[in-house]
Amino acid sequence: MKRSISRIALVVAAGAMTALVPSLPAAATNQTGCGNRTDFVKVWYNGGSQTACYANAGVIAPQLPNVTRITSGDNNIEMLLGDKVKTMSKWSSIVDVEGLNHTLYILQIR
Repeated sequence: MKRSISRIALVVAAGAMTALVPSLPAAATNQTGCGNRTDFVKVWYNGGSQTACYANAGVIAPQLPNVTRITSGDNNIEMLLGDKVKTMSKWSSIVDVEGLNHTLYILQIR
């Protein structure tokens, strides 16, 4: 009997904890192959000689040097590019026409 009461108390406590903990999104931002897709966030870096693509909501710290172009694809994004925080809406693009050679430190896909 004592064992049954302990089990019931444990089940009730576990249920209460589950109700209190907010559900977290299963996806996290990750780097992915670009392929021919245009819906990913795409970053041209190392003077435009290399590209990296990112998918899924979340935050990542890519540390990509000398970024020359970024396209948001089907994503709203926020980033720390050099020493400035930049926001981009879906299907937009920025290009470094001034040759500022900024590093992409943080990328958040919302």
